[in-house]
Amino acid sequence: MQEYEITKDGFGIHTFELSIPYLRKAELDTITKKISSEPSSGIDEVKPKSFYVHTKYPCLRIYLNHKKHMRYIRVIVTANKVLHPETDYLSILNENDDVDLLGMKMNYMLTDIFGDEYGLDKFNLSRIDCCVNVMLSKDFSAERYVKLISRSMKCQEHLILEYDDDSEINKLKNEHSFRVRTQFGAFTAYDKYFQLENINVNFEAVSDALLRLELEFNRRHIHNTVNDNCSNADILKFYLRNSRGSFEEFIFLKFDKGRYYTVKKMREIVENSELKKCEKKHAQKHIDAQYNARYYKSAMSNSKKKIKSEKAFYSMLDNFECLDMSPISLSYRDKHGDDSVPSLYELLGFECENI
Repeated sequence: MQEYEITKDGFGIHTFELSIPYLRKAELDTITKKISSEPSSGIDEVKPKSFYVHTKYPCLRIYLNHKKHMRYIRVIVTANKVLHPETDYLSILNENDDVDLLGMKMNYMLTDIFGDEYGLDKFNLSRIDCCVNVMLSKDFSAERYVKLISRSMKCQEHLILEYDDDSEINKLKNEHSFRVRTQFGAFTAYDKYFQLENINVNFEAVSDALLRLELEFNRRHIHNTVNDNCSNADILKFYLRNSRGSFEEFIFLKFDKGRYYTVKKMREIVENSELKKCEKKHAQKHIDAQYNARYYKSAMSNSKKKIKSEKAFYSMLDNFECLDMSPISLSYRDKHGDDSVPSLYELLGFECENI
């Protein structure tokens, strides 16, 4: 395998969520009673008045909420397992899959569980998770990229979501994943193998490391993007067809171009470049200012203070792009021994394209 490669599924949908909000008490009681009577189903209490439903369909996770003024159903669907029940945990629904068949199968499952009136279009599509899996060679670990993404993504720090208690497992989760709220929902980057090991799922490694990137589109985005008359199957087709383009747009908006280099290599590239003497000076100031910042905003803030000129600062960023070098370096704590690693543009095949 080359040092990086997208899995054969390409860009697609891993998970989507269906919901029916604001149910009447009698309606939800009837549904709960029906499910409880099925020999193939079972109900576990998650919280008081909130239940998780086991069914004969492993591709579905169903939650029933019985709280007063908050009665609803949520159905979380592992998309590709609807069509291919035996598929592994890494596979995703892609644009070559038959979404009409998926809709038919979902219709059958939902009416089988809830009753004839609860077909697919009875539900709201409240979340769609588009994703892509990147296989990495042993020299390019997923954990390394999670850290690089967290340092180089342009976002407000208060939007970054972390596991906030001090347990060892949550510390590890924060090391192996990065999640941030966005206008459309959320963006997540994580070490997929770590997640599978953490939930005790057996898997056959397809590469030395696997980086998963996800764009989570919420109900508001879905409502504002597609026509109200569209069926849920049509909505899924739309997001599936636009999955790659959505990632492309997001990466261009949130990340600078250029490979990631060590601080030492960055200094060397700047010194050997054809930049003017004053431009080299500003670039070196930036390199010194950014390397120990945890997030992009603080790295840029440190740099502006050192350079002291707004015009010179933005000119410096342009120069970094011309040198095909990210303004964010590999961490001093990165022990993988490489002078540089590919940018997200390279990993996802966007390096030669423009939006």
